Amino acid sequence: MSLSTANLAIFTAIAAVLDGVDRRSAALATVIGRSGSAPQVIGARLLLHDDGQMCGTVGGGAIEAEVLAACRAVLDDRRPRRVAAHLVRDLGMCCGGSMDVFVEYVAPPGAEDRV
Repeated sequence: MSLSTANLAIFTAIAAVLDGVDRRSAALATVIGRSGSAPQVIGARLLLHDDGQMCGTVGGGAIEAEVLAACRAVLDDRRPRRVAAHLVRDLGMCCGGSMDVFVEYVAPPGAEDRV
């Protein structure tokens, strides 16, 4: 699946949440920086719904595990986060580069009332 096809699926899923068609809250992770060899490009996205269903990827492996943990934390407290990691030094991955990922809360209309 190309990045543009993956993004189309994620954008469709985000629109469904924001329009209230999908009543689940979600956390959206977006790769905002990278250097050296890394498993994904800037702009790659992952959407994690509050029921655990996900769409997209930020690269797999240990970096994706860190990002998924941040997504779950965002779903818990609705506060955005940044995950920054050197893939070898911090995570033991063989890629050799580093990545920065921004994670934000996405919710259907009225979700603020359900806190």
